[in-house]
Amino acid sequence: MGRSKLPAKIKELRGTKRKDRQQDDGDWSATAVVGLESVNAPKGMSSEAKKIYKERVQMLFAMKLLQPVDVDALTLYSNAMATALKVQKALDEEGFTIVEKDEDGNLCRVIPNPLTKVLKEAITTVNMFGSQFGFSPLSRMRLKSMASGEEKKNEFNEFIE
Repeated sequence: MGRSKLPAKIKELRGTKRKDRQQDDGDWSATAVVGLESVNAPKGMSSEAKKIYKERVQMLFAMKLLQPVDVDALTLYSNAMATALKVQKALDEEGFTIVEKDEDGNLCRVIPNPLTKVLKEAITTVNMFGSQFGFSPLSRMRLKSMASGEEKKNEFNEFIE
């Protein structure tokens, strides 16, 4: 089956783009998609998720990273972030544990609030998609180094020379 082809934009960022090997795979760059910065949030999203979606669309467009194929993943990211914020607020009110008592008021057991699992899963989703889009400091640093064409310094090369 072989390797899947890299888009021309990735090859350009890596500095490996060659005209003699270039095939017309379509221009999916953000600059080629006119008006993508004003993409409306998909229907069915909560108001908080829509707000997050719009903010992230503007950020990605400004970084020239937004592509039409990313809309679904950005929707999932926005929904997960809105869920995480909503669940965190509920946990702040309810607490991270649930205390169960018997009819006499004696302590039976203390269990973790089930919302903690929901929060953990939402945070995992946010981190996964956020790192793909460059929403964390480390992933932004990686994207910037790819865009500037910086290569990691190889100390072994200095030793050989």
